[in-house]
Amino acid sequence: MTKTHHTFCRVCEPSCALIAELDENNRLIKLAPDRQHPVSRGFACHKGIHYQAIHQDPDRLNVPMKRSNSKAEAGHFVELDWDQAIADIAHKLQSIRQQYGNDAIAGYIGNPTAFNALGSQAIGSLFTQLGTRRLFNSGTQDCSNKFAGAEAVFGTSTLHPIPDLSRTRYALIFGENPKVSHMSFVSMANPMAQLKNARSNGATIRFINPRRIESATAATGDVLQIKPDTDLYLMAALLHEIDQQVGFDESVLAEHGKHIAGLRAFIAPYSAQSVADVTGLDAALIRQTAIEFARAESACVHMSTGVNMGRQGTLCYWLLQMLSFVTGNLDKPGGNLYGLGFYPAAKAGAMHNLSADSIFFQSEHGELRTIRGALPGNLLADMILRDSNPIRALFIIAGNPLLSMAGEQQLREAFGQLELIIVLDLVRNASAEYADYLLPCTDMLERPDINICGLGMQYQPYVQYTEAVVPPAAERKPEWWILGKLEQAMGLHSLFDGDHQPNPFGRLNRMLRYSDLDIDQLKAAPGQSITLPDNGTGRFYSDWLQTEDKKVDCCPALFKEAIAQAHRLFQELNSEPTNQLKLISLRTNYMQNSWYHNMTELKREQQQENPLHMSPQDAAQRQLTEGQPIRVFNQWGHLQARVKIDDTLRPGTVAMTHGWGNQHSAGLHVAQQYPGINVNQLLPTGPGSFEKLSNQAHMTGINVEVEAYSR
Repeated sequence: MTKTHHTFCRVCEPSCALIAELDENNRLIKLAPDRQHPVSRGFACHKGIHYQAIHQDPDRLNVPMKRSNSKAEAGHFVELDWDQAIADIAHKLQSIRQQYGNDAIAGYIGNPTAFNALGSQAIGSLFTQLGTRRLFNSGTQDCSNKFAGAEAVFGTSTLHPIPDLSRTRYALIFGENPKVSHMSFVSMANPMAQLKNARSNGATIRFINPRRIESATAATGDVLQIKPDTDLYLMAALLHEIDQQVGFDESVLAEHGKHIAGLRAFIAPYSAQSVADVTGLDAALIRQTAIEFARAESACVHMSTGVNMGRQGTLCYWLLQMLSFVTGNLDKPGGNLYGLGFYPAAKAGAMHNLSADSIFFQSEHGELRTIRGALPGNLLADMILRDSNPIRALFIIAGNPLLSMAGEQQLREAFGQLELIIVLDLVRNASAEYADYLLPCTDMLERPDINICGLGMQYQPYVQYTEAVVPPAAERKPEWWILGKLEQAMGLHSLFDGDHQPNPFGRLNRMLRYSDLDIDQLKAAPGQSITLPDNGTGRFYSDWLQTEDKKVDCCPALFKEAIAQAHRLFQELNSEPTNQLKLISLRTNYMQNSWYHNMTELKREQQQENPLHMSPQDAAQRQLTEGQPIRVFNQWGHLQARVKIDDTLRPGTVAMTHGWGNQHSAGLHVAQQYPGINVNQLLPTGPGSFEKLSNQAHMTGINVEVEAYSR
């Protein structure tokens, strides 16, 4: 006799509703889309459906384990019980704190924690109490520019207006491939259906990308195939042409904007004609796009990792918001809106002192800042290997920095020197091979949760609760339990203090009360979901904008240094050789960062390695053929790969999928069988390798050379 459970996916931002089918022994039989859910309405992609393989992966961690040999050797681990593991780790952390201070302890926090409501708040509690400033996270690899940009323009890092696709007449989508990634910083079920509906309703949709991406079809829209990492200059040219040809919405600027003269000064040199060569786009097409956008009845904008991960992601996010604001499309139906959800997240990230003097501080690695508490991930190895007060203990929580960050060899050296590495994860990934302690965590089907990741960015707002679908297997524990027990053992404040039962949902219940909800109401609701009022307009400037004077900052003073650099980079790009190759990251349906690399189901015939994709023209110029061994190199590293001829790429652009490189991942048997190549070996690392405004690593538009390889 089978039974079913309502739950939802926690792999990417739409959080699609799922139905879990269980057998009589509470074992998962399958996951399927929830066809009755009021928002996702039966949509779920292969990432959610295939999560069953992650849940049932024979390589899952099941019991706490301790390293029994040197980090210079392949890892050998012995089992511990939880009491002993917690006591040992607490003792070692206290000893390191007492001898070297709080900053000797650091944390690297991975992407899955954003989809773990209880885990993310537990992480915040522990590191706040430890008093360390050495926090790193995956955000500085893919989205920290958006936090920095929103903070400077809107006064809060948590205000990100989403595109109103159902009502728009014109949409510009930069560096996003919804068919593969399902969008980011907008939680939208079935985005391809939304795009098709918008197009069928008469909207013009233009994707800006160096590839002719899978999302661009006759039913959705076309692609402006831009040169990698030049989006800033296209945005500046669009604004320049709008100002010159159509005019900004002066009434909106007068009522809600400030520092408009600074914006106009920045865009002044960047006419459509002046940026054509740098962007690789025809000046007439740029001018036409600008005029169409400005004259559309409504228009919206969006951008994602293809732009975020460039050298100037924060300035791009600034100009993206300006395209919406100066045309009167911000807080307008069909434009860009704030998705409130069950709690006003926009207020939670407010910052009221945004001067350079208050944000930046001097360090041994240059002038730095934190973004939502995080330092640049690209400095993790430096703060271990080259610091007068080096990191000596590192938590790695749901992350795999060895394969997701630049500088693999340097990180391997650094991890080998650490006195203590504590890994909380589902599996023993490449980074966990260096662990001193492996702590087995529950997966998304083994813990209760609510869909918090899309808060403030939901296209159709709703809140959903899920019980643990199945009991945790073996000795797996949720992150909040592990970290709470560790706090208790270290004498810190903990949910386990006192004689009462811990209530990890207490804080979330307080947030839910903003919408007159609580967990019990969600549990009792059909499908454990409650829909919320649709995103409205008219409150953005009065309620959600968090600048002290309630004005949108059209040219933040904080950007002065970055603006000067932007002008210099434009001149550099203008003088580059015409045959310069630029490396971009390639998203596929067969990888989700490094999450899905240990799945036999996704290792299909053409998906067992990650070749270098090249346009036919670039391959022919170098006398390279399909499948040929090649060497890819630059000043930061080199690798051997094979050629994949790909006519979707604009000439001058090459692409590889990231997350591969598991040659030494003994804990992942499938991944080690199909290891692939870590493309991040070609990325810059250390001081100067990230955007100073946001700590965002430079990970796309990387200059590389390619040549035939012979042994």
